[in-house]
Amino acid sequence: MISRRISRKVENDDYRRLARYIRAADHEDEKSLMSWCAGCWADDDFELAIREVADTQALNTRTTREKTYHLIVSFRPEDEAKLTPEMLKEIELEFAKALGFEEHQRHCGVHKNTNNLHMHVAYNMIHPEKLSRHEPFRDYHLRDRVCRELERRFGLAIDNGRSVESTEPKLTPVAATVEAQTGQQSFDGYVKERRGPILEALGQSAGWQQVHAAFARYGLEIRPHGNGLVIKDRNGKHAIKASSLDRSLSMGNLVRRFGAYAPPGQAKEHYPEDERFTAKPVHREPNRGALYAEYQAGIITRKAALEDLNTRTQAELESIRIRWDKERQEISREFFGRHRLVLLKVARLHEEKNRLQVRKRINAEREKVRQVTPYRSWTDFLRWKAGQGNETALAILRSKAQLVEPESAPPRRGQREDIQEKWLNEQLKIATSAGVNSPTRRGLLAVAKAGELAELETSTQDKRRLFSGFTSSIDTKGTVFLNLASGGTIRDTGRQIIFSNDDATREAALLYAKAKWGKNIRVIGNAVSLPAKTQTIDITR
Repeated sequence: MISRRISRKVENDDYRRLARYIRAADHEDEKSLMSWCAGCWADDDFELAIREVADTQALNTRTTREKTYHLIVSFRPEDEAKLTPEMLKEIELEFAKALGFEEHQRHCGVHKNTNNLHMHVAYNMIHPEKLSRHEPFRDYHLRDRVCRELERRFGLAIDNGRSVESTEPKLTPVAATVEAQTGQQSFDGYVKERRGPILEALGQSAGWQQVHAAFARYGLEIRPHGNGLVIKDRNGKHAIKASSLDRSLSMGNLVRRFGAYAPPGQAKEHYPEDERFTAKPVHREPNRGALYAEYQAGIITRKAALEDLNTRTQAELESIRIRWDKERQEISREFFGRHRLVLLKVARLHEEKNRLQVRKRINAEREKVRQVTPYRSWTDFLRWKAGQGNETALAILRSKAQLVEPESAPPRRGQREDIQEKWLNEQLKIATSAGVNSPTRRGLLAVAKAGELAELETSTQDKRRLFSGFTSSIDTKGTVFLNLASGGTIRDTGRQIIFSNDDATREAALLYAKAKWGKNIRVIGNAVSLPAKTQTIDITR
């Protein structure tokens, strides 16, 4: 049994999204074995409990840190037959007690879509009554202790954890995940694999220049970062904390030994380099050489083709921008009043359609490249070759104890662009229609934008349906009323979007505003508008 905390930056902290992912309702039972919630007044109502947690988190306005703790507990394949629903719930409860979340709200789920059965738990770090934020201290030690205790209690296989003595530094959770998913060595693994010779060379160093030479032998460099030091790839962008390799490499320890940090005294090429980081395979198999050469050749070809397509895309989109900028300038010079505004609106829609057509064509070419080389990592390549009956690829895969499957399938390519093109044509039809006054035209365009968002929702695996089933009406002044299936209302006056004060409607209103005006919007209370300096853009967009 292995536990891991998935950290998130504050801006990416979204309890609703995590809880719905844990339930995995969009996979129609292909992924989720079971799910439940605990510590909530909503009892077994999973969706209502999510809203309850969101309300609780919103009541804490003091903390500036994340409010969600995401825990993953992974089990050995041989233990799956022993685990019952009651045992899984008891295991979660023991983790909650150890971490101090026993009184907190949480959503739990067990997924079966990988080789290892695993449990996800989303803990609300905000106490439901005290409204204070709880951060478990040294949680990795707490989790490891719980793992060992539960393994003995339920007769599960014993995994190595932090409680097992080891002189070798371990991979960070992110690096371990990268290696398991790609089958290739991470930069963190590359550096720690060379820990012995690096420390031996540093033990014989008398100054900073010899330190730089010792790291350069392996294609590495040590440099300041913030208040400490990092070990960086000389030929790339990868880096790790120096102290994660060994505590003797902290800034304080090295300064006490060699004095203040001194940068390399010579140019990079004057330091000999015996090897460098290349993300070699971690699978062990004597006959892998020819396969790996084939994989590298395919990746090089794929990367070059995709880079060429990206360059072409940027050039074609820039050409379209220049063309329609000139068109708008001519419209502004030759037309005035309402006619100019209508023509500018039509020009913008034509430009957007041209850009969409370029993206669709390039995406089709990208898909052809991906079909020719249908892999992005060494593990993907091995699976592809094994599927073709290559026994060496299958043996290499089996040599790796644990493979991590992607958590979700990629969305269908091209479907989003088809929907966008359909609704762009609808908006062009509305914008160029005769006999329609300006307020009505503006209202119809707004309803079309909401219709586009509703259809786009059906093309994703996310079960959230903000606009699906909405109804609309337009008053004599052109104000659009969007009545959502959830019961909320969005009112679009043209210059301002006003919404009902509930979470679902707020989320829908922000999505609608960004689709209409772009990301540069201003939110005050329950109203969204463009910033004052860009108000005039609203009409021409």
